[in-house]
Amino acid sequence: MVVSPAQPSSVWRPDKFVGVVGDPTGAYLFGLGSKATVTEAIDTATGVDLFTVTGKCLITIWTLEVTNAIGAAVTDYKLRTKTTNVDLCTVSDIHGAAIGCIYQMCGDAGDSLINTASAKFTADTNGKGIAYRIIGLAGGSCTLQSLRTAGDASDAIIHSIWWMAMENGASIVAI
Repeated sequence: MVVSPAQPSSVWRPDKFVGVVGDPTGAYLFGLGSKATVTEAIDTATGVDLFTVTGKCLITIWTLEVTNAIGAAVTDYKLRTKTTNVDLCTVSDIHGAAIGCIYQMCGDAGDSLINTASAKFTADTNGKGIAYRIIGLAGGSCTLQSLRTAGDASDAIIHSIWWMAMENGASIVAI
């Protein structure tokens, strides 16, 4: 049965539609999906587990925002799947990044994290596009992590991923 706005079905809920079009919390954005966020401390030389992916998901955007200036030693930052040791980007030099500097993962795992010369409060895809990566394992899970040299005490980055489920029950959650 075709339902028109003049004759809504019993399950049509305009109050629910508003949340899908534009959620003021930013937890869901139409066309980009749900959002997961985690803050990473950069002061130790190690891999840091960031997100758990359950099932298969499409990452639409992954941004990294510097919340406390990054020290001079962090010249080898990368994102990868810990479970399979597959790199999501090549090594990126993020040393000296100021508060407000934004990086972005593009759709090519062979590229480093993208920013612009004046990346404070903005990120430019430099014509390479946004992430659009299918990641995960049907019926399984994997861990997304960063890997790098230690920065200075209190160096920090906020990771924000927008994603869409590619199968029933799929999700990305912060660790």
